[in-house]
Amino acid sequence: MKYLAVLIIPVFIMSCALEKESTDYVNGVFSLTTASVKIDSIVNDTNSYPYSPACIDFVKGSGVIKYTIKSNGHYGSDVDSIISDSYLRFDRARLYLNDKAIDIDSPENLKYNARLQQEVILTKSMIDAAGLTDGTYNLEIEMVASEFNGNGTNTALNNTFSGYFGNVIISSIGQGCQ
Repeated sequence: MKYLAVLIIPVFIMSCALEKESTDYVNGVFSLTTASVKIDSIVNDTNSYPYSPACIDFVKGSGVIKYTIKSNGHYGSDVDSIISDSYLRFDRARLYLNDKAIDIDSPENLKYNARLQQEVILTKSMIDAAGLTDGTYNLEIEMVASEFNGNGTNTALNNTFSGYFGNVIISSIGQGCQ
């Protein structure tokens, strides 16, 4: 038995050490649905960046961040109206650049088993208000929502979910996006 433990323990330790957890999103699990948000692309002038690294050069214009919020219903599509008419009401929406929060407009309500494509315009004044300067930042998006069933009864309060995009270069002097 000792020899078996001596053989199994190193294998277990190695498997734990080799396991790397890298998620680009955190789902929000509600009573009736699971929600997710993903940054689809960043557009600056005529440049579109679907993947990191992206660049926003404020000399060329604002940065348009396009994102999708999705609701995956737990019970499929053939359900009673109390479930099928449920929705998520957004209490807060934020962008994070290296953990500096920038509040953005909350999206409209998201119905059960639906998807919603949104965009937010990131301006130089928003960057300045957050105390950020030119440089490279990690961009994330975070949503906080409450769930309501088809009768308008709250089923979950203030659940947070988020999505990670990656590096974004911010430039206000016209030389950061070469």
